[in-house]
Parts: sequence; C-alpha cells; structure tokens
Amino acid sequence: MTKLILYLSFFIAITIKPTVAEIRELYIKSANSEEVAKDFYQKLESVKVTDDATLVGYKAASLTVKAKFESKIKDKKEYFKKGAAMLETVIANNTNNIELRLIRLSVQENSPKILKYKTNIDEDKTFIYSQLPHIRNAALKKHIRGYVSQSNAFSTEEKTVISKL
Repeated sequence: MTKLILYLSFFIAITIKPTVAEIRELYIKSANSEEVAKDFYQKLESVKVTDDATLVGYKAASLTVKAKFESKIKDKKEYFKKGAAMLETVIANNTNNIELRLIRLSVQENSPKILKYKTNIDEDKTFIYSQLPHIRNAALKKHIRGYVSQSNAFSTEEKTVISKL
C-alpha cells in the first residue's frame, strides 16, 4: 500500500502543471539561485510543446537558466541553445503573446554576448511598450512592470510611462 501511495504521489507530481503565477515567481528568483533554478526547471519538465504557450516559454527559459549553473561549457551551450530554439518556436507560433516577448527579452538581455542571442531586444521592447496599455490582467501587468523597472533595454522615460500603466 505504501509503495502505491508513493507511486501515485510521484505520478501526480509529474503530471500536474504548475500555475503561471507560481512559475513567474520562480523565474524571477532563479537567476540568482542554483537551487531555485533547479526547482524552476523541474516544475516545468513535464510541460510539452503542445501545452499552454506561456508555460512552454517558461520551460524554454528554464533551460537557459539551467545552462547558467552547469559546470561544463558543453552542457551550458547545449541547454542554452535548446532553450533559445524552443523559445523562438513558441514565439513564432504566438507572435502576439506579450509574456513570451518579455521572456525572450529577459533571456536576450541577460545572455552572454558570446552566445550571440541578442537580436530581438529592440523588437520585443517596442512590442511590450506598445501593447502593455492594452493588457487587462493585473498580475501580468505588474510582472511586466517589475521587469521593465530594472531592465537596461528601456529608457528612464519609457520606464516612467510604463510604471503609471
């Protein structure tokens, strides 16, 4: 009986998808903590490319964050490239998803120059700036404003406008 309960607990844990709100918080914290980065990655492991696009975007980001904490250069590069490719695919299929654009902006802004993954920063910044006033989801809007407030991609004037939305 105990083995059955453990099996069912494990099965439920890997099949229940995390909430976007939970994942947003982990993403914010994952950049500075290997432990949180592992948790972030593990919570998204069961997400498939056919699942909610935003969760797929965060799964892609979890791979890029995982890369940061790998010890071998080969593994760093492999995880980062896999995450970036997944992110590009999900954005190509969901071009108007502002949260996906925010994820890509944050990944590109924080990726090392040697990876040459910085080509969409201006495009995503412009998209976010123009679309944020139309977002009705208060939690998403707060999340975006939080990122923008510390981003180097936005000017002081743009940050001021966005902070008032």
